[in-house]
Amino acid sequence: MPARRSRALLATATATVALAATLAACGGTATEATPPASPSDGATDAFPVTIEHALGTTVVERAPERVVTIGWGSQDTALALGVAPVGVPFDGWAGDPGTGLLPWTAEAFDALGADAPTTYLDLPEVDVEEIAALDPDLILATYSGISQEVYDQLSAFAPVVAYPDQPWLVSWQDQTLLNGRALGLAAEAEALVEEMDATVAQAAADNPSLAGVTFAYVYASPDGTLSAYVAGDPRVDLLTGLGMELAPGVAALEVPAGSFFVNLGTENADVLADADVLVTWFNDETEQATVEAMGTFAAIPAVASGHYLPILDRGLGMAMSTTTALSLPWGLDAFVPQLVAAVGD
Repeated sequence: MPARRSRALLATATATVALAATLAACGGTATEATPPASPSDGATDAFPVTIEHALGTTVVERAPERVVTIGWGSQDTALALGVAPVGVPFDGWAGDPGTGLLPWTAEAFDALGADAPTTYLDLPEVDVEEIAALDPDLILATYSGISQEVYDQLSAFAPVVAYPDQPWLVSWQDQTLLNGRALGLAAEAEALVEEMDATVAQAAADNPSLAGVTFAYVYASPDGTLSAYVAGDPRVDLLTGLGMELAPGVAALEVPAGSFFVNLGTENADVLADADVLVTWFNDETEQATVEAMGTFAAIPAVASGHYLPILDRGLGMAMSTTTALSLPWGLDAFVPQLVAAVGD
């Protein structure tokens, strides 16, 4: 699921990067998502639940009935645990143009027989009044960039679970576990994480050519922007889970506080010289052609040698950028062969 600037900037000037950096997804070759599990009958025994996170301490007193999500991925965790949110963000980059739902998310609502959720834009800003109008009794924002101010406003009418440390820099494991705890389904969430980790580990074992290959995952635009995603971002974590290694040049970069990428600029593309493979995404073919015609980009060794994976399919990009319990099975079988082909001999 796209990465961008320094949180507020990222969402604004780089809303495409933020949404798109999730990368593109695979339209017709996706695997069928496993039907979401139903919450256990004893879920109410888990409450009250107290969760500490970067913006405060949240107490969820009772099993929520009206869950609302902000940012990426939390709706998928809830659905995979059998809980259908009443409100989710509208994805205008890779989602259905009419509903704003990503395909695997829409499939999960259907599988639960749940009503379609209300959708809303939460980038570049969260409309607090719009969220309040949904009368939520829990707001999941574990993979988001909400500010302390917005968190305080939302907390005035519902418990809010934010990111554990930095905005937009949360592993899929932590996202899943935090959301599961807030829903009173901690054990079920742990099982989801084990299943996801096993899925990635199996893909790594099935594709040994990926082991030890260094990579850089970047976004480049015609205006000269060149940003590299860093460790802790789900895009990067997925590739390392598949046995690859973040290129030393990227791993050594100083990461700005609260960011999941470092903005290099194409003039500093030599930082990527030790990447065996370069993975990136584009908004469309015109953008791709423009960037690939830039001498500084074309000269990156991985690009020049053909060890290069540009992603144009927005569905696949978003699926592999957010890495949720629903998007992982939806897109992994399409993504890995493309990655293996980019690695080559």
